[in-house]
Amino acid sequence: MPRKCSEAASPVMWQQALATDTLSPYTHNYLTLPADVAEATYPVYVNRSNVTLLERCVVRFIQNNNEIYNQLIWKITRKIVPCGCKVVEISTYIAARMFNEGTKSLLYLMSALEFSLGTVIHVYFDKEDAELVMISDARAQGSTQEGRMARHQLQLDLLEATDTAEGPSYGSGIYDSM
Repeated sequence: MPRKCSEAASPVMWQQALATDTLSPYTHNYLTLPADVAEATYPVYVNRSNVTLLERCVVRFIQNNNEIYNQLIWKITRKIVPCGCKVVEISTYIAARMFNEGTKSLLYLMSALEFSLGTVIHVYFDKEDAELVMISDARAQGSTQEGRMARHQLQLDLLEATDTAEGPSYGSGIYDSM
């Protein structure tokens, strides 16, 4: 609240009640959530401290398939460029095919649009799909407990190799050369 305005002149009803010292009988005049909305959102607030949900967040399994699908839609249809509902609908169909069948499904779309496609594009899409599967497998392996332990052991091995090659980087008497 700006200091030059009195609280009684405030458009906020609570501020007016505070200024006129009628805060104790004050009640808000806004409507609460509709019952069906409150019923639908209540489990979200109850389960937000659920141990399994917190463990998923710590291990970074927080993106489900629906979120990945939505991300794919908005990669195809950029939010920066204004577009109509039809463009978003078309990109949704494309994203659904790519999500279910891989990037090779774009060949069917290009064929339906009567693009002249060579054999090189088939090889490209096969390679692209294989890379996506490999990346997905690597991410899945890296997020397991064994993957985390292997990364930790690799870091320890690198530190140990650095110490043996350069000598210890800390300790008593290291900077006594002055």
